[in-house]
Amino acid sequence: MAQRSSAIIQALESEIMDGSLTPGQRLPSEEKLCARFTASRTVIREAIQQLRGKGLLRTLKGSGSYIADPSLENLAGAIETYSVLTNDDSYLELMDFRILLETECARLAAINAGEKIIEIMQRAIAKMESARGDRKRFSEADIAFHLAIAAGSKHNLYATVLSALEKRSIEYANLNRGNSEWYDSVINTHAEIFDAICDSKPEKAADAMKRHLILSRRHYVDLEVS
Repeated sequence: MAQRSSAIIQALESEIMDGSLTPGQRLPSEEKLCARFTASRTVIREAIQQLRGKGLLRTLKGSGSYIADPSLENLAGAIETYSVLTNDDSYLELMDFRILLETECARLAAINAGEKIIEIMQRAIAKMESARGDRKRFSEADIAFHLAIAAGSKHNLYATVLSALEKRSIEYANLNRGNSEWYDSVINTHAEIFDAICDSKPEKAADAMKRHLILSRRHYVDLEVS
């Protein structure tokens, strides 16, 4: 059954992706799908359930299944699942992605961030200062700082993607902690990013974020090798 439903999922997913089935459009009835794919209701229901799990369909009780509208929530769920399940080697690719994404977030935050975001960033740095040596608290404050910048970018897609990486980023941050000099380095590089955003200097903020994340990536690689 799994192989049969997989073929149906692939066919319907392709039609959604190429626009043959559009957001809000009602999916043909189970009876019609059974006839089209020469499949049992059980197989069709399994395919519909899988497509719903992917966020491509929504089901209304007593009405049927409909092609889902575009949703940042669905995107976040898919990215979070991937980030949690991926292995350590693949996480370095996610880190590279974060470098690109967060560099742009910092640039935009220097243009768009208001006082509320600045206050959140400031509190996060203060918490990092008080949490030296406490990996869990320090990592939570670290990631809160980055999420505040994403929110301050005023770019919903960037903020959504970064928030979806939060859980894995905290795990990564916990593993990436070193000695007291490392804590100093992390706080100092965060302060550079903060100052550039406060001073409304987009390129300086982007450069500071890029340097910070590249140093963090290098440190992680060194830990893996040692």
